[in-house]
Amino acid sequence: MDAAVVYGVPVTQWRVGEALGHGAVGRVVRIHREGDETPLAGKILHASHRSDPAARARFFQEARITAALSHVNIVRVFGVESIDGEDVLVMEYVEGPTLATHIARNAPLGESEILTLARQLAAGLAHAHERGIVHRDLKPANILLAGEVPKIADFGMARASSLGTDDAPGLTGQPAALAVLGTPDYMAPECLDPLAIDGRADLYALGCIILEMATGRPPFAGATPHAVLRAHRDEQAPPAPDALSAGLRALIRALLAKSPGQRPQAAGAVVATLEQIARGETAALALGVDDVTMRCAVCGLPLVAGVGACLSCGQALLRHESGPWSVVVVGPGEVGDKIDSELRERLCGWLASQPDLGLGPTKALARRIPRLPFTLARGLAREQADAIVIALGDFGVVAETTRRHPLWLAPMRRKAATMSGRVGLVALTSSAGLIGSGPGLGFGLLATAVLILATTFFSARRVTRTEAQRAALPPALRFALARTVVALPAIVSDRHRDAVRAVVERATDLARHPSFVADADVSEDLARAVDAATLAAAALEQLDARLLGTRLGGETTPTRDLLRTRDLWAGRLQSVLAELDTIRDRLARARTNALARVGDQDLVALRAHVEALEEVQR
Repeated sequence: MDAAVVYGVPVTQWRVGEALGHGAVGRVVRIHREGDETPLAGKILHASHRSDPAARARFFQEARITAALSHVNIVRVFGVESIDGEDVLVMEYVEGPTLATHIARNAPLGESEILTLARQLAAGLAHAHERGIVHRDLKPANILLAGEVPKIADFGMARASSLGTDDAPGLTGQPAALAVLGTPDYMAPECLDPLAIDGRADLYALGCIILEMATGRPPFAGATPHAVLRAHRDEQAPPAPDALSAGLRALIRALLAKSPGQRPQAAGAVVATLEQIARGETAALALGVDDVTMRCAVCGLPLVAGVGACLSCGQALLRHESGPWSVVVVGPGEVGDKIDSELRERLCGWLASQPDLGLGPTKALARRIPRLPFTLARGLAREQADAIVIALGDFGVVAETTRRHPLWLAPMRRKAATMSGRVGLVALTSSAGLIGSGPGLGFGLLATAVLILATTFFSARRVTRTEAQRAALPPALRFALARTVVALPAIVSDRHRDAVRAVVERATDLARHPSFVADADVSEDLARAVDAATLAAAALEQLDARLLGTRLGGETTPTRDLLRTRDLWAGRLQSVLAELDTIRDRLARARTNALARVGDQDLVALRAHVEALEEVQR
């Protein structure tokens, strides 16, 4: 038997005890050191996997990765030893069930227990992430319970968070680091793109586990693994039970956000939030997704107020500029016809998606179907009026621009001519054939015809407001947002656009905070953060395009250099998001504690991360 060292003590003899459990690729047994009955656990590959290079690589990779991890909420791994001719991963022995078993027996768990377990799991993840390790397969079956102490186990699918490091698992002949791995019930939407995975994917899995502790089941189900993955990507997570506190529900919602940029940016931040919830400080939370009031008419995703384009699909939004022009809807249909109800609904949706025009539908348009023609907007510059007409035409609404009253539009003039002929005919008939009936009847018919004509002429009504409701943002930030709109076409990937959106949302929210509204220095910092995020996203887009045609796994030096550069951009961008979150959360706590504002040190940290991004650019 090979000599070994465990706990610093030389070992010359091992004893293998009973089986403790088994998984897809191996089994776990109890083992003892010679002369010491302190139990340890050993993982042994199934015979069918011992000849599988990928399985063996992950087996030894787990030992190498976890050697640097030492935390009360992570199962300690001591190395690989040869026992009775078999390679055995020697681990800490945990006497207790898995979290999966505990949930199956006792769910739904109470909030106090959920907070206790979740806080410790987040602390274990924070320890791993700080040492550059992403677990990638966090699930209840991989969490052991030692009483009330959860311990994260099975780092067999883990990888380095930085793909450009020399010792990054998977980049020296082990392509598993860039393979799609994990358990579908707990896989974040971005897990299908290995380049997009970082510690926030583990936080998504943590959100799934917290919700499962509260309900007894994972958030999504499907007939096949692919159906579950599609649900993670496309469906909204079910709401957390009402029995949970508002703070915990908000945290679960934030952890399960589809975009990594919308989640908490670090496990340490989740620990702090869980501690706040446990203390009852729910008013201090700034996490969660706000109610969406405006959505893009093209892609249907939420818009960010004050930004001149949809940050998801890039669709440009129209702005209100004053002038003498009006936009009048004239079709499809004839003068006096009601507009098609389906088109009315699409028109209302389009109006709501153009916040900078200030043309949200009034109650009149939302409540009833108007007759043609009707005035959609007044007081516009010619360019804006023309752009609105083109946009309406894209979904079947016919509109015209005019500087005069709608009465002078061609359809109205044609209608007027028709009605005039009818009025004349009525007048002649009245004078020639109905004289005997007295002049009163002829005059009455003539008056009725004129009334019909007038009613048609003046049926063009104003059904929307024309005053723009532009977001009250400081000039520096408005100019930065305009630069982002210009750069957006070069940022194609959804994940990079999502990162820009996350920074823009945080920056615009902070700019409207009463503590910062009149602070020019803060406005400049937020504007620089938006510029830095846009620059980083554009750089990552270019780097990913260069890596797209590269076979990753056993990289050459140039490829590794590209990966290192990508790591720098991605890491700094995430740091900017994290600092904006810190400022937002401290403002929320300051409001709760009746303090004026956050300290300058928070802004200093944000400036440092923005400057670091600029340094990466240089």
